[in-house]
Amino acid sequence: MERVFVIRYSEIGLKGKNREFFEKKLIDNILKIVRPAAVNKRYGRIIVRIGRNDPNALEERLKYVMGIQNYSLGYALAHDIDEVKKVSLELAKLEVEKGYKTFKVSAQRGYKDFPLNSIELNREIGGYIYENIPGLKVDVHNPEFEIGIDVREKEIFVFSGKKYLSGGLPVGVSGRALLLLSGGIDSPVAGWYAMRRGLELQTLTFLSPPMTTEKSVQKILDLGRVLARYLPNGLRMWIVPLTEVQMYIKENAPDEYSLILQRRSMMRIANMIARRVKAKAIITGENLGQVASQTLTNMAAIEDASSLLVLRPLIGFDKIETTNKAKEIGTFEISIQPYIDSCVAFAPKKPATKSDINEIRKVEEKLDELSDLEYQAFKKRESYRIENA
Repeated sequence: MERVFVIRYSEIGLKGKNREFFEKKLIDNILKIVRPAAVNKRYGRIIVRIGRNDPNALEERLKYVMGIQNYSLGYALAHDIDEVKKVSLELAKLEVEKGYKTFKVSAQRGYKDFPLNSIELNREIGGYIYENIPGLKVDVHNPEFEIGIDVREKEIFVFSGKKYLSGGLPVGVSGRALLLLSGGIDSPVAGWYAMRRGLELQTLTFLSPPMTTEKSVQKILDLGRVLARYLPNGLRMWIVPLTEVQMYIKENAPDEYSLILQRRSMMRIANMIARRVKAKAIITGENLGQVASQTLTNMAAIEDASSLLVLRPLIGFDKIETTNKAKEIGTFEISIQPYIDSCVAFAPKKPATKSDINEIRKVEEKLDELSDLEYQAFKKRESYRIENA
């Protein structure tokens, strides 16, 4: 008898001929994040073998693996019906201690040579539990808990309950993208949703020294440590000083357009870094209509400066939804620390909410030094490596 986690996925199961690629990536990610447990694949299931490891520690790390729909903590047993009865009864007793009073047994027989089929297993194990726990009732339609039995060729898995995780796709199956990570609430959440769709991330943050301080840098690195937990290979973070670019725009362009022009500079610098790290898209925490730069026309004007696809995972979210997710993933308390980022440092008094892209381009044509300042900012980039922990 061996303790195991029975891992299930949903979306991966819908894949066709490339299903094996997705399964392999999920297993690789589990091995890197839920270390040092051993992992096996069974059709439609992934088994994490606990061995001598602390199951609580492994379970804590499981929640950082994108692609897992749900899991159960249980046991791997030999093809011994008496042993299955014994373990099923012990699991049922633990559930009854929680106050539950109704149950059912859900058996699957993937190994067809096992002498009992699924209906017979349900009857045999369910009857044994019913006879040995006074007051416990069977409810096949709406039970308070279930005992699961999964018969495979080499072993039988017995478990109770399911815990649900993020689902989605394993990190890395969708390629690499560059997340524009500010110190606010939105962008870390956007990064989380991007990872949930299988994207491996690197991050880029713009700061404006001396208006932004070392505490601003520390805040960004702390956010990176949270995101890195979901990344099997850790997180590469880039920080670019934007002060000279922002000052030049502030002094030489109409104030109402300065915010849009700054964001366009950010996009061009982000494209430089993305090409260098082979990222195929830029991710932002933008949300339609939330602030002045996030009107439809302004977002179009900003995206016009990028030659790469710009993804906005939070485009239809409201602030409450984003805040709740930030609290759930552990970035909220970091994001609300009062250290400003470059978006705040040079904000105009009355930013344009409906910019004309042709007008913006005409203004940029007159900013002769802008391209060189952007390149100089790119050259001053600093890199930080955050390991998965």
